[in-house]
Amino acid sequence: MYFRQIFLISCLSALAASFCFSLYQWYLVNPLIFAAELYEQATPPGSNVIEPAQPWSPGDGIERSVYTLLANFLMSLAYSLLLTSAMVFRGSSSSLKGLAWGMAAYISAFIAPGLGLPPEIPGMDVADLAQRQNWWLLTVSLTGAGLAILAFSPRYYKGAGFILLLLPHLIGAPVSAVHGFSHPDPEAIAMLTKLWHQFILQTSIANALLWFIIGISTGFLCHKFIDTVTPLGVRG
Repeated sequence: MYFRQIFLISCLSALAASFCFSLYQWYLVNPLIFAAELYEQATPPGSNVIEPAQPWSPGDGIERSVYTLLANFLMSLAYSLLLTSAMVFRGSSSSLKGLAWGMAAYISAFIAPGLGLPPEIPGMDVADLAQRQNWWLLTVSLTGAGLAILAFSPRYYKGAGFILLLLPHLIGAPVSAVHGFSHPDPEAIAMLTKLWHQFILQTSIANALLWFIIGISTGFLCHKFIDTVTPLGVRG
């Protein structure tokens, strides 16, 4: 019934969020990635290793920026659709309620998975991609469900919410056989480690900004364009 409104609200929210996120990324996150890539691409002295063929990737400069902006918009649109749909399903909305939804989503999609799988920079030794994806999906799902139980369920179900929050971390995230960086130069490893710590901080702020904008904007727009049409808080 509300698909058109939900989609338009999500598009507007995604435009604002992806623009701000990409701007922050461009100035404070990308330089850390580019610096790490210099170490990743460096060849040790006397090495004759032949690099395997690499899959296609956008070229540096404008092309890379355009693809990054497009990817950020599509990601923001998907997040906005999920958040808007959830708010419409629950009922009345507002900017403040949207902020609460956004922060819950930030915890579910970034903070909780990041406790086991911190953001990674180029040059890091990491576990198998499929294993990391599966654990990330499990963590996001269980954390979201746990927070929903804590927020909306009767008191005697709250314990189940805490169990769901802890469960993925009790299972444990997949880990690489070699932790950290395998670069042959100790000074390079020290610099990469410093870049990694800065990268974790900046990506945490960037994602908080993303969800802050998505949450507030979707809450405000839902209140303006959906709540005023039908009292969604009253369900038959």
